[in-house]
Amino acid sequence: MLSVKMKIGGLGYPSEFLDLFDGKDFDLYPHQEEAISKFREGNNVVVSVPTAAGKSLVAYSAIYETFKKGLRSIYIVPLKALASEKYSELSRLGKLGIRVALSIGEYDTSPSFIKNFDVIVCTSEKADSLLHHDPSVADELGLVVADEVHLLGDESRGPKLEMVISTIKYVNPAIRILALSATISNIGDVAEWLGSTTVNSDFRPVPLRSGIIYRKKITYLDGEEEKLKGEDEVISVVNSHLSRGGQTLVFVNSRKRSEDYAKRISLGMDTNLIMKNLDFFPEKGETDRYEETLRDLVQNGVSFHHAGLSGETRTRIEKGFREGLLKVLVATPTLAAGVNLPARVVVIRDLTRYSNGYSQFLPNMEIQQMLGRAGRPQYDSEGYAYLYAASKTSFDMANTYLSTDPEPVKSGMLQDSLLRFNVLGLISMGIATSTASIMDFLSSTFAGKTQEMVSENKIEGILEFLKDNEFIKNTMGIFTVTKFGKTVSDLYIDPKTAIILRDYFKEKHSDILALYTICTTPDVLNFRANRDEVEYIMEYFMDQNIIFQTEDEVHSAKTAMVLMDWINEVPINRISEKFNIGPGDIQAKVSSCDWISYSLARLSSMYKAEIRRDLENLNYRIKEGVREEIINLTMISGIGRVRARRLFSSGLKTLEDISRSTPELISLIPGFSTRLAQETIRNARRITGEIRS
Repeated sequence: MLSVKMKIGGLGYPSEFLDLFDGKDFDLYPHQEEAISKFREGNNVVVSVPTAAGKSLVAYSAIYETFKKGLRSIYIVPLKALASEKYSELSRLGKLGIRVALSIGEYDTSPSFIKNFDVIVCTSEKADSLLHHDPSVADELGLVVADEVHLLGDESRGPKLEMVISTIKYVNPAIRILALSATISNIGDVAEWLGSTTVNSDFRPVPLRSGIIYRKKITYLDGEEEKLKGEDEVISVVNSHLSRGGQTLVFVNSRKRSEDYAKRISLGMDTNLIMKNLDFFPEKGETDRYEETLRDLVQNGVSFHHAGLSGETRTRIEKGFREGLLKVLVATPTLAAGVNLPARVVVIRDLTRYSNGYSQFLPNMEIQQMLGRAGRPQYDSEGYAYLYAASKTSFDMANTYLSTDPEPVKSGMLQDSLLRFNVLGLISMGIATSTASIMDFLSSTFAGKTQEMVSENKIEGILEFLKDNEFIKNTMGIFTVTKFGKTVSDLYIDPKTAIILRDYFKEKHSDILALYTICTTPDVLNFRANRDEVEYIMEYFMDQNIIFQTEDEVHSAKTAMVLMDWINEVPINRISEKFNIGPGDIQAKVSSCDWISYSLARLSSMYKAEIRRDLENLNYRIKEGVREEIINLTMISGIGRVRARRLFSSGLKTLEDISRSTPELISLIPGFSTRLAQETIRNARRITGEIRS
């Protein structure tokens, strides 16, 4: 057993610091003590340890050390859900006078608010957008905490994180950096880029027992074998651990498989061990298309989880699993990179995924992310991580996963679209204003330190593109941003998106044309139109005098039609069934199109100011999913599109109608309790100015 030298209380912090840990004192793990010690000595530090090994404590210690020096910290995480979790935890430090802000909203906001806080928790994208507005914000910071820094290698999230860290380092070389990660095989490369020392450990608070499920038995890494009974080996594993009170996460490679396999497990489980009469869906509103299936499954303690579920449904399922009401969760790998949801047992049922036209094995890093969920520090003395092998080839690959390090982290920021976006950002921020200085900046990135540098010719081609399209001006080799270019950089959109939006102002405005235009931009990933939908889509847009030239335009049109139904208050479950897409997919698309719609409205003031009001209304309708007639009602706190429509249909059509109504009358409307009715009237009166906030 590893020896421990210090308790958390021995760090010399006030007792309120322990509020982060429910007021309890406990022993530091050796890697925690080492990392804290190295940070206190003035080093930047990269901490690479398994999931649930206490990396957050190191971050919170560094934040407090920074606060004591009168400096601010920024805590960067990959996802909004994780940002909310960290914000909730760090807010407990308010008793020490540490002011914490959560910044995950719109990208077109000034970073001036940072001066009012000591800790800012945000996503990589939000941090990058703040720097686009004013890079001097980096001078306000003393510490960057980069959580999940191994995601530098993720092609979607990694480039934003890399750009943020590179920009902050470039602007403020004195900044301290603490990078937290799961296992990184090339930690030396990351540390060299960051100018950091390293703390590298394979210690887990809950020991992990790993094995391969193959041909009716489990073969553990230590050579021990365990025979399995029953037709389905995974269900045998689930029941075995269920009898001992263990929850299981099963990862599969597609949404359809998660649904089908959850049903299969539900039929094969020992339901005598399950709590019955679980009600995860008490509210009746715009129901999720999966709700009826889930209602049946949860009665057997089983659920599935994937991005097609609505956000509300996913939240309920996650809560049920955390509370131990659900015993088995069958999920796609997106869960492993998202919310903190550990289990005693993790089974990776599918080692392959269909991609680029053929089935291929998953990256080792992704496998380790999933296996890392096994073992709950508060509840388990041991975690169990299993790989299911359907063939000898899969068995051999499973052995490789369990016996080798993950792939080296490799940058993805040298893609053409990202270079175009980042070069404009560098010029807009005033950080690099010549070809030579842009090349110098790029050489300071992780890509520049570890990969073949992008050619100067490519950068010159990007500069020419930006100049030809009026984003920048060139004066004797010095580039400056135009008003259009600065606006686009602040809006945090792809320059090619901006060109498409600017061209819209040459057309006659209509809601459907605006929606279609938004969906043709590279910032929007469209729903794919099925063959049996194409004729219907083309007929619909022919009536709008829009003719398609490419298949991609048909996909854009389908997405625009989804949005059109959404802003016309078609229930989300009906849209979901009509277009065969998940409610969660609709919500995600609304979120991305909301921002591009906002950008269109912003740009209209430069090119066609007379339609700005119409575009602002359209943007609000996309955000809320409402017809124009009830926009004012959804401005009331707690009133979404369903309740707003019920108020309108009941004759309460304006804020004034509601402010003059009574709780007794409003509580007769479905979905309104007496308390909500009272709050609705009070909030309406605040908006109309009848009472002060």
